[in-house]
Amino acid sequence: MLLCVIPHTAQATLNIYTEEWAPISFSVDGQPDGLAVQVVQEIQKRIDNQDPIKIVPWARGWKIITEQPNTVLFTMTRTAERERMFSLIGPVAVGTTNFYALKSSKLNIDSIEGAKQAKAIGVYRSSVEEQLLMDHEFTNLAPSSTPLLSAKQLMKQRIDLWCNANLTAPSILAEAGASIDDVKSLYTISANHLYIAFSQGTPTEEVDKWKEALVSIKADGTFAQIYHRWLPNDAPPMETERIGL
Repeated sequence: MLLCVIPHTAQATLNIYTEEWAPISFSVDGQPDGLAVQVVQEIQKRIDNQDPIKIVPWARGWKIITEQPNTVLFTMTRTAERERMFSLIGPVAVGTTNFYALKSSKLNIDSIEGAKQAKAIGVYRSSVEEQLLMDHEFTNLAPSSTPLLSAKQLMKQRIDLWCNANLTAPSILAEAGASIDDVKSLYTISANHLYIAFSQGTPTEEVDKWKEALVSIKADGTFAQIYHRWLPNDAPPMETERIGL
């Protein structure tokens, strides 16, 4: 395969962050891995960027990207508010955001407002799911420091619903000692388009280099290979766009 190297000039040092959110991003023996990690590493190879990828809790990554220039955080769900705050390139994955309950649950939800009848809903702290439900004035949220903790709480019946992306729910449940077959999706809230985000103050030419590299990865088949390695039954998003700042 012919490797397309993106021409580059002197580049900024970037602080690059992701989270524990398998199979999109996670750590193995302290090293980052996963679908989005491998896509970012391929981008870095093509633009000759050697800045390390650091795995941190999402709330910490969110705080840093909202406060410091030259910061990259992935993967970030696209929302109108985030388009006003960051530069986003992608998508690198597409899925849905769902309310999950135990198979035995008697809850019946036919709208996002209907979930307010649940006693407690598990969400990942500072995540797009928490922000979305707070925007809808939910008062029954049970934020946790990791999605794994929410999954465990659901299995132990400490919460009634778990709000999470379909892309990562099977892996998180497996880590919790359960299976996706132990739960059911009661309601799909929205599509979940995942991007690589750049903070305000990051040079626009740096963001453009990353976008050009992502375009080349998708054009030569590398992106599809990575995507099917982690999500073999899903179709990879082949368009590439830069949105936001």
